[in-house]
Amino acid sequence: MADTDSSLNEYERQRRANIERNNALIRELELAGLSADIGPVSTSSKRVAAHKPRPTAKRAKTIQKEESPAPRRTSARLAGLQAESEAVRIKAEEEYTTAQEKVKAERQRVGGDIKFEDIASDALSKLWTFNDDDADTQNEEKVIAGDIVQLRKDLSSLTLFEKFEPNDIKITPERIYNIGFHPSVSKRLVLAGDKIGHLGVWDVDEVKREDDDEYPQLYLFKVHARTLSSFTFAPSVSEKVYTSSYDGSIRSVDFTTGVSSEIYYGGFGSEPDAVSEIHFADQNLLYFSTLEGELGRLDLRTPKDITKFRLHEKKIGGFSLHPSAPHFCATASLDRSMKLWDFRRIKTTRSHELQAKYLTRYDSRLSISCTSWNSDGGIVCNGYDDTVNIFNLKESVTWSESFTAPEELKPSVTIRHNCQTGRWVTILRAHWQQNPLDQVQKFVIGNMNRFMDVYTADGIQLARLGDADLVSAVPAACQFHPTKNWIVGGTASGKVCLFS
Repeated sequence: MADTDSSLNEYERQRRANIERNNALIRELELAGLSADIGPVSTSSKRVAAHKPRPTAKRAKTIQKEESPAPRRTSARLAGLQAESEAVRIKAEEEYTTAQEKVKAERQRVGGDIKFEDIASDALSKLWTFNDDDADTQNEEKVIAGDIVQLRKDLSSLTLFEKFEPNDIKITPERIYNIGFHPSVSKRLVLAGDKIGHLGVWDVDEVKREDDDEYPQLYLFKVHARTLSSFTFAPSVSEKVYTSSYDGSIRSVDFTTGVSSEIYYGGFGSEPDAVSEIHFADQNLLYFSTLEGELGRLDLRTPKDITKFRLHEKKIGGFSLHPSAPHFCATASLDRSMKLWDFRRIKTTRSHELQAKYLTRYDSRLSISCTSWNSDGGIVCNGYDDTVNIFNLKESVTWSESFTAPEELKPSVTIRHNCQTGRWVTILRAHWQQNPLDQVQKFVIGNMNRFMDVYTADGIQLARLGDADLVSAVPAACQFHPTKNWIVGGTASGKVCLFS
């Protein structure tokens, strides 16, 4: 071995010495580990254990299930199996076609008269019976000017209808787009229009009894094929309600006979000229707005004689007439403007085209959803810029045909209000009370926190009506009774909350 080592050079001898030293170290480590398993732990081994890396959590083994291979396609004839019955296939195709046609038919406008045969005539007669001549209309006292404290107390004392909870009063099957009262003061009658053309009616003071249980007395009428956008009553005529729809039609519903008659249809083929709102100027003259930016005029005595004029380049979401001077009109549009018009100034050209020039306008940062004009000349409008604007135009009733209005309107009062309803909640719209018995001009608008807010013409908040426990959705569509201090709100689920 010595001879062998002497024959090696210095580098090889050093390399072999390193190998021997490393092998000896490995043998020592193996013996130390073995002694740790069978004997007491020494101080040095404790110190080494303290620096051992933290063990990682063991992962559960993923057991892959053996999937059986997909069956190979084989010939049913060679396998001796009977082929699928041709009659079964034809029946399945017919059922699918029938279902598709049913969906299509529900969205098709029905022209002519519609008879509500599923509701008994005596029930309709009872529903539409009023005793306004005997009703007490003196309960609403005039409020002394400036007595805001008393007015707030009166409105804040309005209570939620107690007989049934709002979740039990489902007046329409789909989202409520508009809601209001019948003008009668002898009975409370609530009407609502929904997303798919239903007109729901709630006889508040009547109860339906079934199997010793009590339910709200509700009626449902399928009037239109698409959204029932608005409804109104002709002045001094409470037997009929007039409805408009996105299916392009305007109908009158006579509850004494149970018949709905079509009085207008605009559009061609499957693309109707959607009607957004309707208002009466007098007993026979009906105005309507469309989503094409037009305003139409219809005389019920000659329903085929229809006049239309374009007022905006984009859709008119809503409009209103001056109650004391109905030749004045205010329109709210998607083009972010509210414009005032004087129908006396509309002229016909040689080509029989109607030309209209607005009196004045108000421009918003975003689209304006609605506008409402009260009997004192005040206008309220709101839109997606999260403001409610009030314009004091009391002198408007005296404007002559040659009057020169200011080029731009400026609001007298601006109220910050969240109007971001999103996709599933009906657009918020502020509405004045039409003829308040207490002589106080006030309007109501829905609140995204599930309330209804009431304000005066000066922008003073009078009440915030709601119930955190019982009102579980936003009453986005809301309205005053024309004369009484009753307020009703409708939600996206077709349910109603009433404060009176």
